[in-house]
Amino acid sequence: RILKGYFEPNEEELENGDKQPTKAHQAIALLVKRGTVRVILTTNFDRLMEQALAEEGISPSVISTPGAVEGAIPLAHSDCTVIKLHGDYLDLDTKNTPMELSEYDERVDKLLDRVFDEYGLIVCGWSGEWDTALRDAIKRCKNRRFTMWWASMGKPARDGQDIIDVCRAQVIPIQGADEFFEDLSERLSALDQFARPH
Repeated sequence: RILKGYFEPNEEELENGDKQPTKAHQAIALLVKRGTVRVILTTNFDRLMEQALAEEGISPSVISTPGAVEGAIPLAHSDCTVIKLHGDYLDLDTKNTPMELSEYDERVDKLLDRVFDEYGLIVCGWSGEWDTALRDAIKRCKNRRFTMWWASMGKPARDGQDIIDVCRAQVIPIQGADEFFEDLSERLSALDQFARPH
């Protein structure tokens, strides 16, 4: 209950558009609807991504605890899976301190190994500085069959650059997440239109 006020908008905040999905959330939801994005990893506790997906009529499989990994629909059979690596604000076992972020439960690590092995990755809004366990999970992936794209406002942080170097990621300079994902969604929509039979 204490945390709810930080994440859920009151009436005034709703009127002002505060604590609502951003244009980036909405664009990612459109990418999911298109079938381009199937798995979303987030370190955020909020439910803005789930809300944006719901606005597009998408009910994702949400994994926010190690126990939820075991009962989750296999990634290949889910239209969209949201993996909340640090938990949900309503969970009692969220991860936030450096010690908590230093390692993941073995079940989460195994899930991440599959994700990084079987899917491409767009990194946006993550510096790589605080989450040791996530850095380790990305770097231990032996296969680099899919390109990693690192969207960055300015020069990546030192830990982020280390991941970029190890994974041979392609850096994309961006002005912000909203503009980046909106532009990506619009470009893919344009390709869809060109591909339609005349």
